[in-house]
Amino acid sequence: MWNRIPPIQSLRLFDTVVRHRSMTRAAAETGISQSAVSQSIRQLEDFVDAPLLDRATRPMTLTPAGAEFHRICIETIGRLAHTVEEMRQTNKDSGNTVTVSCNLGFATYWLMPRLNYFSAEHPEIEVHVMVAYQGAAGLHDGSDVAIRYGHGRWADGLWEPLFKETLIPICSPQYLNNHGPIRDAADLASRRLIHVAVTDADWLGWEQYFKLIGHTSTPITGGLRFGNYVQAVQSALTGEGIMLGWRSVVGDLLATQQLTIAYDTPTHLDSGYFVNQSSSRVGSNSTGKLLDWLGRKATETLDF
Repeated sequence: MWNRIPPIQSLRLFDTVVRHRSMTRAAAETGISQSAVSQSIRQLEDFVDAPLLDRATRPMTLTPAGAEFHRICIETIGRLAHTVEEMRQTNKDSGNTVTVSCNLGFATYWLMPRLNYFSAEHPEIEVHVMVAYQGAAGLHDGSDVAIRYGHGRWADGLWEPLFKETLIPICSPQYLNNHGPIRDAADLASRRLIHVAVTDADWLGWEQYFKLIGHTSTPITGGLRFGNYVQAVQSALTGEGIMLGWRSVVGDLLATQQLTIAYDTPTHLDSGYFVNQSSSRVGSNSTGKLLDWLGRKATETLDF
């Protein structure tokens, strides 16, 4: 069985390349050469006997086989990480360990690109990240801190706001080049829209967005539907349609111009991301340091 599974390191590099859509950026994050990253990806493609990346596009995109392979890798490794975390949680001395739960989109596009800065500031603190692949994160999974989307006022633990959210349609520059700019809300509603099917009651979709901007005359039909936010972002990055961007989460992708605002009519929501702390960790020095750091990074996010 083991000889049928690629090396974990090659899967990790593959995920890093997918997140950055660039071997050069992946090399910078991992501290190895660009040629070593490229060689690892080619060896992985040889192992699975299928092309995973379309190198002819700029920025780099996944092939259909690559997108499916990446989805399976993330889900499988996520389940393994969750099981290991549960085992650790049973017997660990949690003094210098903080377990954080959040949804997949927030983990991928906001937390993980920043977490190495916390580790540099506090190398003595070990942070475990638990991801909710669908639905809302919470303290029910045994985490010490949950980064949750909603309105606050949860009954479990203590909570404080990180930032309010802004909802705005986004797409790749390639999409606008191919299909032209969006003239108005009716034009937007007629385009190929990307939907995210989640079970979180606080999550807003296209129907709610159009109501908030006062447009209800054009029915929304067709489009693409995905089970989580990361799949939807990947679809938008490859120019397949327009998605709703949660500004705090996709801010880095907008700043690097991998995505762009498709229709400049933002909706400022009264909901947002909150830090929800387990009551059992109140007064914990390591948890307090993480909460302070999250607050500082949230302030930087609001500055874009």
